[in-house]
Amino acid sequence: MKFKITLLLLLTLWLGNAQVTNEGKPHSWKLSNLPKVTAAVMPAYNMQALQEEDKNNKDLKKPWRFAHEFAVNYTLQNSGNWQTLANGDRIWRMRFKSAGAITMHFWFKDFFIPKGSLLYVYNNEHTDLFGAYDSRQNTSPYMGTWPVSGDDVWVEYFEPAAQAGQGKLEMFKLGHGYRAIHQNISGQETLSADCHYDVECFVEQIDNLKDISKKSVTAMLGSTDDGAFLCSGGLVNNTANDGKPYILSANHAWSEGAMYTFRFNWINPEPACPSSIDGDSSINDNQTISGAILRARREESDFMLLEITSALPADWDLVWSGWDRSGTVPPYSYAVHHPAGDIMKVSLELDPLQMLDNVDNNGAVNVWEINNWEVGGLEGGSSGSPLLDNYGRIIGQAWYIYGADVCSGSEPGGQSSGYGRFDVSWDAGATTASRLKEWLDPQNTGAETVDFYPPQTIYTVDAKAALFELGHDDCDTTISPVIRLINYGSQNLTSAQINYAVNGGTPTVLNWSGSLAENYGTLINLPQLNGNTGDNVFTVTVTNPNGVTDGNLANNNITNYFTTPAIYGISDVTFNILTDGYGEEISWELRNEAGNILYSVAQNTYEDNTDYSQIFNISQGGCYTFRIIDGYGDGICCTQGQGHYSLTTASGQVIIEGGDYEHGESVAFKLQGPMGTVANELAARVKVYPNPSAGIFNISNTSGRDLQYTLYTILGQQVTAGSLKYGNGSINAGNAAGGVYLLKLNDAVGNTTTFKLLKQ
Repeated sequence: MKFKITLLLLLTLWLGNAQVTNEGKPHSWKLSNLPKVTAAVMPAYNMQALQEEDKNNKDLKKPWRFAHEFAVNYTLQNSGNWQTLANGDRIWRMRFKSAGAITMHFWFKDFFIPKGSLLYVYNNEHTDLFGAYDSRQNTSPYMGTWPVSGDDVWVEYFEPAAQAGQGKLEMFKLGHGYRAIHQNISGQETLSADCHYDVECFVEQIDNLKDISKKSVTAMLGSTDDGAFLCSGGLVNNTANDGKPYILSANHAWSEGAMYTFRFNWINPEPACPSSIDGDSSINDNQTISGAILRARREESDFMLLEITSALPADWDLVWSGWDRSGTVPPYSYAVHHPAGDIMKVSLELDPLQMLDNVDNNGAVNVWEINNWEVGGLEGGSSGSPLLDNYGRIIGQAWYIYGADVCSGSEPGGQSSGYGRFDVSWDAGATTASRLKEWLDPQNTGAETVDFYPPQTIYTVDAKAALFELGHDDCDTTISPVIRLINYGSQNLTSAQINYAVNGGTPTVLNWSGSLAENYGTLINLPQLNGNTGDNVFTVTVTNPNGVTDGNLANNNITNYFTTPAIYGISDVTFNILTDGYGEEISWELRNEAGNILYSVAQNTYEDNTDYSQIFNISQGGCYTFRIIDGYGDGICCTQGQGHYSLTTASGQVIIEGGDYEHGESVAFKLQGPMGTVANELAARVKVYPNPSAGIFNISNTSGRDLQYTLYTILGQQVTAGSLKYGNGSINAGNAAGGVYLLKLNDAVGNTTTFKLLKQ
C-alpha cells in the first residue's frame, strides 16, 4: 500500500468582498509635525512550538501555516490616534509592533468605508504598502488584508470632513508571519524549492496554453483558530459562459467557519527558470479580493467549489478555465500553482496520467497520479491548484504527494503527486452540495467539455519573440542579444524575418528558416550592437512567419532599454544635494561593479530644505553605480520644494543631476586612469575557450598581469569568483545550470573586461 501525503493547506471561508488597487499614498506621508503614536505591542507567544509542529508536518496533512494570529479588539473609537486637518478632513492612524514578525496582516469586521474615505496598511519604513481600500469594499462587513513586510506596521484611515463619523473599522485578528513568503518589495525568493519554474518562463509543449491558464489561478490566504495558511485554486467556467466567479480547489483545504482572501496575477515579470535564483523584485500589481460562499464539496474526490461573492474587476484580465469531465487520459498535462506561498509557478508532466484508487476511500477510482514531473512538482501551498490537459481544460485539483522530494537541486526530484478527478467530482455526490454538475452545467446541456471564458484563440500562424538575454552589464558600451523565437501557432513554423535595431536606426533583417512545432522555440544569437553613451533602446520585430501575415501581432515585438556609461578620469566624486520639505524620504547609495556599497545614506537621515555635500574618495578605476530613492515617490522637485542634487568629478564634469525623479533614478559611470587603454588591450590579450563549454572554460592570459574573476548569471547573481595567474588557467562552472553567464575580469590597476559564456 502506498503512503499518500495529503496536501493539506487550509482555505478560509466567509462572506465578504475586498479589492485593492494600490493607488496613491497615505496622507500622513506628506504631513509634518504629526503627534507620535504609541504602538500596540503584541504579546510574546511560543513561536518555537509552532515551528516544531511545522517541522514535524512532513506529511503535509496539516495546513501550510505561515503566521500566528492574535485575537484583538481595536476600533476607530477605542484605539489609535485621530488628527484633524485644517480643512476638516481627518486621519486615524494606529501602529502595531510584533517582535520578530516577518510579515503582518489584519482582519476586520463591522467594516464600512464611506465614499471618499481610504484605508492603507504599510510598514514603518514605507517600503511595503497595501491600499487604497475604499468604498468598493462595502459589500460585506468583513475584510482581510494581504501580508505587509516587517514587524512594525501602520494602519491608516483617511476620512473627508463631509463623511465624518461614518466609517467603521473593527480589527479582530492580527497575523504575525513567522515564515517568509515572497513580498512585493524585497524580491527575495521564498521557501519553495529550487526546481520550480516561474510561470512566465518558456516551457516547451505548453507555452501558449499556460500563458492563458496563469490568468485563472489564484493564491489563497486563509485564517482559522490555528493560524493563517496558504493554498491555491482556479477560476472555472460553466456551460452558461457567464463569468460566474467559481473557484475550484481541494476539499482538504476546507474548514468550517474559516475566512479567506484571494490574490490573482501574482506573477514575476522577469522570471527565473528554474527559480533557484531570485527573480525581479517589482512584482505585478496587487490584485486581492476577499469573500466567497461554499457551493459544493466532497471528500472522496477531494474537491471544493466556491463562489466569490462579488464581481471580479474587468481590468484584471482574468480567464475562467474550461474543463473535461470525460475521464479521457490526456497525452500530457500541466499544473499552475503557488507552492509554499511563492509567486506563481508552472509544472509539466509529459507522460500519460495514471488512474488510481485512493486507498483512503474504499478503493474508488478517484485519483489522477503523476509519478515523475519533467518540470517542477507540488508543495504545501499547491493544494487545490488545477491539473490541466493538452487543451488547457481542468481535469482535477491537487490533493497529495508522496515518495521523493519535489526537487533535487534545480532538477525535479521524482515526486509522485495525486489529483482529485474532475470527472468523478462531476456527479458522484448524492446531492448538489456534493457534486459539480448543477453548478457548472446550470442549463443541463450534458456537455462533456467546456473551453475558456472569455474565449481564447490559438492561431494557425503565430510567431512570438522573447528576449532571452541582452548581453549587457553596467560598464558595457555594447550588447550581444540572444532572442528566443517561439511557435505559438498550431501550424509548424518554418520561416520568419527578424528585424532588429538600436535607437530607432534602420532595422537589420535576419531571415530565419527551420522547423518549429507548436510550443517549441529556438535561440537566435544576434551580432554585437553598439550603444550611445546614456540611454538606448533595443527593438526586435518578427514579421512574415511562413511568408504570411501573423495571426497574432501582439507578441511579435521586443523592446528593451539599456544604458551605456560615460567614461571619466579617475578622481574623487562629489555629491551635492538640497533637500525638499521632506528630507527624511531621501536615501541613496554608491556601489562598485562587484555590488558592494561604498557610500550610502538611509531614510530619516536628512533634514528638510537643507544643503548637504559629501566627497566619494575613489582611487581605483572601474564601473560605479549611484542610485537615489524617494520613499514617497515624488522626488525632491518640485511639488514639495525646489530640491536638487548632482554628482560631479573633481574637474567639474557633471555625471548626473536632477530632482524630479519620482520614486528614484540611477546612473552607471566608469572611471578610467591614464592606463585605461589597457582595458581594451585586456580584452584582446585574454582568450576564453571553448565557448560554449560543458563546464570547464580555459583562460589564456597574455596581459602580463594576474587577474581577478567573477562569474555572474545574466540576472547579476554571483556564481563563483577567484584569481587567475598570468599565463594559462581555467574556470570550472560544472555545477552551474546550463545557460548564459557573464565573466568579469579585472587587474590590479583597475582595468576590466567582460566575456559572455554559454554553459551547455
